[in-house]
Formats: sequence, structure tokens, C-alpha cells
Amino acid sequence: EFEWTYTYTVEVEDFTMPANQGSTIECASAATEPTPPDVYDNCGELITPTGPEEGGTYVDCEGTITYTWTYADCEGNAHDWVYTYTVTRTTSPDEVGGPVSTSSTVACAASAVAPTTLPVVEDVCGNPLSAPTPVKDTSGFDGCEGTITYTYTYVDCALLEFEWTYTYTVEVEDFTMP
Repeated sequence: EFEWTYTYTVEVEDFTMPANQGSTIECASAATEPTPPDVYDNCGELITPTGPEEGGTYVDCEGTITYTWTYADCEGNAHDWVYTYTVTRTTSPDEVGGPVSTSSTVACAASAVAPTTLPVVEDVCGNPLSAPTPVKDTSGFDGCEGTITYTYTYVDCALLEFEWTYTYTVEVEDFTMP
């Protein structure tokens, strides 16, 4: 009796991964978990990835937020697929819109004091900005009449600015004679 054997050696070849993806956003809150792509092994079987693992360089305001999935086939061939959000502020608080500068008329320069109630100014992501120290400008005041302004420059975490100004117009009223 003659026995003949033919042996197949199954060697699963490596699979091809789609390109990593990403997008640019201004607010970290917009970095939602994306849906990873369908990836098939070299035999046409769908691979279920593990993950995602979150990472990146994002701190406080700007940087990257990454989501990484790992795909592995039965042979042990493994590759990562990464979605990267690049968080970059480009819209200043001024472009978001904010409170309109305000003014009033006073009779005496002593009444032209820095406002104690300041407007709320938000960055592009809706975060309130800290109230800054005002800069007082008396260049429009001649010692008797004119303007005195207080300018507040609000700055977001990316050093983008919004200016709010309060202007006093000093108009001395006529005095009364006895």
C-alpha cells in the first residue's frame, strides 16, 4: 500500500491598514470618539480592534488628542490605527463677540473711576475669561473736560484677546452764582 500526503502550510500574510486620520478643532470638547474603520485580514475576515486608548499632547488649551485602536489577526500581525485631533485656537474672543464698550457722561473728573461691574467675556469654547486689570487713559482729558477711558484686555489661554472699554466724557456744568 502506498500512502501519499500533500501538506498545505497556511501562512497568513500581513494585512493592509487604512491611513490614519485626523482633524483640527478649536475646543477639546469637540474631540469625540471617532468610529474606527473596518479592517479585514488577508483572508477577508473582519478584524475586531481593541481600544481605543486615548493619548496626545493636549494641555489646558492646545495640543493633540489621539484615539488609537489596535488590529491583530490570528497570525499575530498587528497594526495601530490612530485618529488625531489637533486642538488649535484660531478664533479670538473678539471674533466670538462680546459686550459692547460702554460710556457715560460725568460732571467731575473725580467721578470717572474704574467700573466695578465688568462684563463677562467668553472664549470660543464658552469658558469665561478672568477680568483683567484696566489701563487708564487720560490723554483725551485736558484737566477740566474731555475723555477718560478704562480699557480691559481679556486674554484667552491661546493669548488671543478681546478689549472692552469704558469711556467717561467729563463735561463740567456751569456753576451757580449767589
